[in-house]
Amino acid sequence: MAGLYVHVPFCAQACSYCDFHFTTQLSDRDAMVNALVAELESMLPEWRDQTFHTLYFGGGTPSVLGPEAIERIAQTAFKNAHWELEEWTLEANPEDLGPAVLQHYRKMGIHRLSIGVQSFDPDVLVWMKRIHGVGRAETAIEDAAQCGFDHLSVDLMYGLPVGFEKRWIQDIEKACELPVDHLSCYILTAEPRTLYGHQLSKGERKEPEEERVVSEYSTLCELSRKAGFEHYEVSNFARPGGRSRHNSSYWEGTPYLGIGPGAHSYKGHTRWWNARSNAQYLKHAAKGTLKEQRETEHLDAAARFNESLITGLRRTEGIDPSVVLSRTGLALNQGVNDAIIRGDCEWVNGRLRIPESRWPMGDSITLGLMR
Repeated sequence: MAGLYVHVPFCAQACSYCDFHFTTQLSDRDAMVNALVAELESMLPEWRDQTFHTLYFGGGTPSVLGPEAIERIAQTAFKNAHWELEEWTLEANPEDLGPAVLQHYRKMGIHRLSIGVQSFDPDVLVWMKRIHGVGRAETAIEDAAQCGFDHLSVDLMYGLPVGFEKRWIQDIEKACELPVDHLSCYILTAEPRTLYGHQLSKGERKEPEEERVVSEYSTLCELSRKAGFEHYEVSNFARPGGRSRHNSSYWEGTPYLGIGPGAHSYKGHTRWWNARSNAQYLKHAAKGTLKEQRETEHLDAAARFNESLITGLRRTEGIDPSVVLSRTGLALNQGVNDAIIRGDCEWVNGRLRIPESRWPMGDSITLGLMR
């Protein structure tokens, strides 16, 4: 099985915190759709040995393309590969999800919407430079449920330098009241090339204290659990049946094909990625030379071992040492025993995992186990 990811590098407006690859120059949208179609037509024949189970449109903000463009790209994918489609996800912002658009997406066969809410606090939304208001976000979610979307995910952020003391509690409670079965909750990271990074460098903002961030994480775990959500990955929470199948396949080491500027792919022992430049991508697509702008990396045993830890220890199931050994030829080292003594790791049903309470330190714990 395999997954297909389509990166749409457009946003209507730049948020104050985002360092993903995107542009707010929307004049190239038609050219980009043509280029995405061309890459699909050129790449999918090389994946005839795979059956695709998940399709994910991410970005950027894919919903800025509109239903017709999304459908054209998807139909190209369906026509040029073997599919047993289990999940089709579209990332969208609330301002793009009116009733007519939602009905179109539902008729197309999209199963799941991942909606970029980020916060239900109006002052926070203004600082983030989000286009939508609180009412628009709630209406979009409720309209999507009315249109028949059973799988709705909401993005939220914590560890913010703005917002009143109980803002995070109210955000979680509001999200849990809405008809959603998935939450993706991320700690805000200050990236140098963002407005937030600039504000920090100029002393206009202060990063929240670590104790506050850890406290907000604990609050998230507690309130989501009370609302019936399972904490199945560091940043992801799902009600029964609501796990993201596409993202879960990444963490399980399933092959995936990434289409679009900056998109990554993985198959066998090889990873490759497109140039993180719309201009480069469009130029090569027009010339039929997209392969020339890609970079490739062969993963040796140590790299595959480390990647198994990085992805597997993010999940509540953790890793099966025998599977890691069979995939990489490398066994877990003495550092595991030390991590268990410290309480950083634990054995559950023969699998090694990081306890939920230690997930905020998960990156450093994993680093200590890597080759």
